Amino acid sequence: MNLKQVSEDFEKNGLAVVKGFASAEECEAMRDEMKKICEGLKADEIHCFETESDRNDYFTESGDKIRFFFDPDAKASKDELVKSAFTSLNKVGHALHTHPGVFHEIVTAPKTKEVLRAINLKKVCVPQSMFIFKQAKFGSAVPPHQDSTFLHTSPTQTVVGLWLALEDATEDNGCLWFIPGSHKPYKNESKREKLDHAFMNRVPTSDGSVRTEYRLGTSKEYYESCDFTWIPAQVKKGDLVLIHDMVHHKSLPNHSNKSRNIYAWHLFESSEATWDSDNWLQYPEGKSFMEFSTE
Repeated sequence: MNLKQVSEDFEKNGLAVVKGFASAEECEAMRDEMKKICEGLKADEIHCFETESDRNDYFTESGDKIRFFFDPDAKASKDELVKSAFTSLNKVGHALHTHPGVFHEIVTAPKTKEVLRAINLKKVCVPQSMFIFKQAKFGSAVPPHQDSTFLHTSPTQTVVGLWLALEDATEDNGCLWFIPGSHKPYKNESKREKLDHAFMNRVPTSDGSVRTEYRLGTSKEYYESCDFTWIPAQVKKGDLVLIHDMVHHKSLPNHSNKSRNIYAWHLFESSEATWDSDNWLQYPEGKSFMEFSTE
């Protein structure tokens, strides 16, 4: 691993690729484990996921659980979706990393800690992890966004996304696209009071339940008038992508015959920041995020 180059790319572009991070065997082990997890799906767990929408209880209470979110373009009956879950789901999240096995092992592996040290992370908390399917033929697009819209820390933003390709990710099957250097103007500042910025947070209601609010701000106008150039981040199976929480990124629909499975997790530098209490993702009282030193 050329971690000096990775560090330089991450600082300059807001996105960096660690080539050959995971072996083909590790990638297939994660895909096989997800197939086993999908076998436990029940018909009453049919919920769809869309990036720019308010969240229901099934979603907002999924932080410490393994829950199933179907692609909105997976057109079939509930029974059919259950039978074909591995080829119909949008994602499974958000606590895969907390269970013993391959998903936990890759998050805490010595080589992962080595990568985190290269981008100056010393002690990290891991709030969430996801298996994202990007199904062949109908894997839906992910609109342009910044992870800092959805995941907030204080006093500064220290969130980093790790995105492990379990299959080749190409322009044909919906690879990531990003705007190099687009993280730099934000200076890791909170977007909470910047009303022109997109922002999602959880809001208690009078009946004791929790809902989310999504503020779009002027982000759509920004993307429509943006003079920057979107760059595809095509990667090979086993490559690990590091994503700064302020970099603008997206993915296009997958109309190809090949899926684009990935395993992703988000973490933050917990020696310098804390997890905001109005993040959509919260653990129940008495439970804590996974935390570890990168040494």
